[in-house]
Amino acid sequence: MKVIVSNIQRFSLHDGPGIRTTVFFKGCNLKCPWCSNPENMNFEIEKYIDGNEEKFYGYEIELEDLEKEILKDKDFYETGGGVTFSGGEPLLQFDKIEPLLKKLKKENINICIETALSVREELVDVAIKYVDEFIIDIKILDKDNVNKINGNVELYESNIKKVFENGEKVIFRIPLAKDYIATENNMELILEFLKHYKADKVEIFKIHNLGEKKYKTLNRKITNIENISEEDIERIKEKIEEIGIKTEICKI
Repeated sequence: MKVIVSNIQRFSLHDGPGIRTTVFFKGCNLKCPWCSNPENMNFEIEKYIDGNEEKFYGYEIELEDLEKEILKDKDFYETGGGVTFSGGEPLLQFDKIEPLLKKLKKENINICIETALSVREELVDVAIKYVDEFIIDIKILDKDNVNKINGNVELYESNIKKVFENGEKVIFRIPLAKDYIATENNMELILEFLKHYKADKVEIFKIHNLGEKKYKTLNRKITNIENISEEDIERIKEKIEEIGIKTEICKI
């Protein structure tokens, strides 16, 4: 079985506990205007020109070879680290990589996933069997505006409920995209949501344009998101902490 990945990043320190190897899968079913990884939006390998050199976003890799790449760093995982699957939306690949997940669990390797959780419920069922920690985005919960990112609030909330019912360790991440996520109405919905689903931690961060060069190489227009103020970020942090959840402002 082959899958398409865009990058295998070693010695990652911000994608879960300890020292980790992060595998970025290509392909996402959401269309977030602020996405900083546009090379992972589409599922296929994409060609681009860097100067006079032809390059590609993404490459095929056999599951056996992906396992070998992950196990190269096994000594580092003894610090409490492991492997993190990211993307794109890695859950969309979980039915394909289940044989790999089984092998990693036999090797006692900690598995973490970064996900928007807006996928078919059966893919969440696969993840629950193997994943030790979920890092889950909270984006638009306003049903009148979720279409802006091709999302589905009902599906998202159903999957969240399933994850929490199974007692999984969860960290929430909130990208504070002004006019999309950090609106007054949407933040009120997020705060109510967090009262029901108290994660181990919430990470909040402002949007950046670090993916601008990638958009240009892909001939796509980047959406310039207005920066949220530091004062507003601090205010949001305080409101979440009032609920009783540890909250961290991250530089992602």
